[in-house]
Amino acid sequence: MKIDMAEVEDLLGEDPHMLLVDVRTRAEFDEGHIPGAGNMAVDDICDCLYDEAIAERGLDGIAHARGMELSDDASVIVLYCRSGQRSARAVEHMEALGYMNVYDAGGIGGWHGEVVTSAQERAEKLLEADKAAVAAARKTGHARGHGHDRACSCGHDHAED
Repeated sequence: MKIDMAEVEDLLGEDPHMLLVDVRTRAEFDEGHIPGAGNMAVDDICDCLYDEAIAERGLDGIAHARGMELSDDASVIVLYCRSGQRSARAVEHMEALGYMNVYDAGGIGGWHGEVVTSAQERAEKLLEADKAAVAAARKTGHARGHGHDRACSCGHDHAED
Protein backbone atom coordinates (compact mmCIF):
# COMPACT_ATOMS: atom_id res chain seq x y z
CA MET A 1 0.00 0.00 0.00
CA LYS A 2 1.28 3.53 -0.80
CA ILE A 3 1.66 6.38 1.66
CA ASP A 4 3.16 9.79 0.98
CA MET A 5 5.94 11.40 2.98
CA ALA A 6 3.60 14.07 4.39
CA GLU A 7 1.55 11.27 5.97
CA VAL A 8 4.77 9.67 7.24
CA GLU A 9 5.71 12.92 8.94
CA ASP A 10 2.29 13.08 10.61
CA LEU A 11 2.54 9.45 11.75
CA LEU A 12 6.00 9.98 13.23
CA GLY A 13 4.55 12.53 15.62
CA GLU A 14 1.35 10.62 16.39
CA ASP A 15 2.07 6.88 16.40
CA PRO A 16 4.74 5.66 18.85
CA HIS A 17 4.42 2.14 17.43
CA MET A 18 5.18 3.09 13.84
CA LEU A 19 8.34 1.49 12.48
CA LEU A 20 10.17 3.44 9.77
CA VAL A 21 12.60 1.36 7.68
CA ASP A 22 15.07 2.58 5.06
CA VAL A 23 15.54 -0.31 2.60
CA ARG A 24 18.59 1.16 0.86
CA THR A 25 22.09 -0.21 1.37
CA ARG A 26 23.92 0.48 4.63
CA ALA A 27 26.24 2.91 2.84
CA GLU A 28 23.30 4.91 1.46
CA PHE A 29 21.64 4.90 4.89
CA ASP A 30 24.84 6.12 6.57
CA GLU A 31 25.10 9.03 4.12
CA GLY A 32 21.69 10.38 5.14
CA HIS A 33 18.32 9.09 6.35
CA ILE A 34 15.15 10.18 8.07
CA PRO A 35 15.70 10.59 11.83
CA GLY A 36 14.46 7.55 13.74
CA ALA A 37 14.58 5.21 10.74
CA GLY A 38 16.16 1.80 10.96
CA ASN A 39 18.00 0.17 8.08
CA MET A 40 17.26 -3.18 6.47
CA ALA A 41 18.31 -3.47 2.83
CA VAL A 42 15.71 -4.80 0.38
CA ASP A 43 18.10 -7.66 -0.48
CA ASP A 44 17.95 -8.85 3.14
CA ILE A 45 14.16 -8.88 2.98
CA CYS A 46 14.23 -10.78 -0.34
CA ASP A 47 16.70 -13.30 1.07
CA CYS A 48 14.15 -14.29 3.73
CA LEU A 49 11.95 -15.62 0.94
CA TYR A 50 14.58 -17.36 -1.15
CA ASP A 51 17.53 -18.36 1.05
CA GLU A 52 16.80 -21.24 3.46
CA ALA A 53 19.59 -20.38 5.90
CA ILE A 54 18.43 -16.79 6.18
CA ALA A 55 14.77 -17.80 6.21
CA GLU A 56 15.42 -19.84 9.37
CA ARG A 57 16.66 -16.71 11.12
CA GLY A 58 13.70 -14.80 9.73
CA LEU A 59 13.08 -11.16 9.12
CA ASP A 60 12.61 -10.62 12.86
CA GLY A 61 16.15 -11.89 13.46
CA ILE A 62 17.62 -9.61 10.81
CA ALA A 63 15.70 -6.63 12.15
CA HIS A 64 16.76 -7.40 15.72
CA ALA A 65 20.42 -7.55 14.65
CA ARG A 66 19.98 -4.02 13.28
CA GLY A 67 18.37 -2.67 16.45
CA MET A 68 14.74 -2.85 15.28
CA GLU A 69 11.82 -4.92 16.47
CA LEU A 70 9.26 -6.17 13.96
CA SER A 71 6.80 -7.05 16.67
CA ASP A 72 3.05 -7.26 16.74
CA ASP A 73 3.17 -3.88 18.52
CA ALA A 74 4.22 -2.18 15.28
CA SER A 75 0.90 -0.72 14.19
CA VAL A 76 2.39 0.48 10.91
CA ILE A 77 5.61 -0.44 9.10
CA VAL A 78 6.68 2.22 6.60
CA LEU A 79 9.41 1.51 4.06
CA TYR A 80 11.30 3.99 1.91
CA CYS A 81 14.34 4.02 -0.38
CA ARG A 82 15.92 6.45 -2.86
CA SER A 83 13.36 6.46 -5.67
CA GLY A 84 10.54 4.14 -4.57
CA GLN A 85 11.44 1.04 -6.59
CA ARG A 86 13.16 -0.89 -3.81
CA SER A 87 10.58 0.06 -1.19
CA ALA A 88 7.74 -1.16 -3.46
CA ARG A 89 9.53 -4.49 -3.93
CA ALA A 90 10.25 -4.74 -0.19
CA VAL A 91 6.56 -4.19 0.65
CA GLU A 92 5.60 -7.07 -1.66
CA HIS A 93 8.15 -9.37 -0.02
CA MET A 94 7.13 -8.42 3.51
CA GLU A 95 3.48 -9.06 2.69
CA ALA A 96 4.48 -12.45 1.24
CA LEU A 97 6.22 -13.15 4.57
CA GLY A 98 2.95 -12.42 6.39
CA TYR A 99 3.50 -8.87 7.61
CA MET A 100 0.42 -6.67 7.65
CA ASN A 101 0.12 -2.89 7.66
CA VAL A 102 3.25 -2.42 5.54
CA TYR A 103 3.33 0.81 3.55
CA ASP A 104 5.52 2.11 0.74
CA ALA A 105 6.49 5.76 1.22
CA GLY A 106 8.51 5.87 -1.99
CA GLY A 107 11.76 7.80 -2.23
CA ILE A 108 13.50 9.90 0.39
CA GLY A 109 13.42 12.80 -2.08
CA GLY A 110 9.79 13.34 -1.06
CA TRP A 111 10.84 13.91 2.56
CA HIS A 112 10.94 17.63 3.43
CA GLY A 113 12.12 17.27 7.02
CA GLU A 114 15.57 16.86 8.50
CA VAL A 115 17.93 14.19 7.15
CA VAL A 116 20.70 12.90 9.42
CA THR A 117 23.82 10.82 8.89
CA SER A 118 24.66 7.80 11.00
CA ALA A 119 27.70 9.67 12.34
CA GLN A 120 25.45 12.52 13.51
CA GLU A 121 23.13 10.09 15.29
CA ARG A 122 26.03 8.34 17.03
CA ALA A 123 27.49 11.71 18.12
CA GLU A 124 24.11 12.84 19.46
CA LYS A 125 23.69 9.60 21.43
CA LEU A 126 27.19 9.99 22.92
CA LEU A 127 26.46 13.61 23.83
CA GLU A 128 23.20 12.61 25.54
CA ALA A 129 25.01 9.83 27.44
CA ASP A 130 27.69 12.31 28.54
CA LYS A 131 25.06 14.79 29.71
CA ALA A 132 23.32 12.06 31.68
CA ALA A 133 26.61 10.95 33.26
CA VAL A 134 27.48 14.52 34.27
CA ALA A 135 24.01 15.06 35.72
CA ALA A 136 24.26 11.80 37.68
CA ALA A 137 27.72 12.72 38.96
CA ARG A 138 26.53 16.14 40.07
CA LYS A 139 23.54 14.60 41.79
CA THR A 140 25.77 12.25 43.81
CA GLY A 141 28.43 14.90 44.44
CA HIS A 142 31.17 13.10 42.54
CA ALA A 143 31.66 15.92 40.05
CA ARG A 144 32.77 18.28 42.77
CA GLY A 145 36.27 17.57 44.01
CA HIS A 146 36.27 14.03 42.58
CA GLY A 147 35.54 12.86 46.12
CA HIS A 148 38.74 14.30 47.59
CA ASP A 149 40.04 17.68 48.79
CA ARG A 150 43.41 17.84 47.05
CA ALA A 151 44.62 18.64 43.57
CA CYS A 152 43.81 15.87 41.09
CA SER A 153 45.70 14.87 37.98
CA CYS A 154 44.11 17.68 35.96
CA GLY A 155 46.13 20.18 38.01
CA HIS A 156 43.13 22.07 39.32
CA ASP A 157 42.65 22.33 43.08
CA HIS A 158 39.07 21.13 43.43
CA ALA A 159 38.96 22.02 47.13
CA GLU A 160 37.99 25.52 45.98
CA ASP A 161 35.05 24.22 43.85
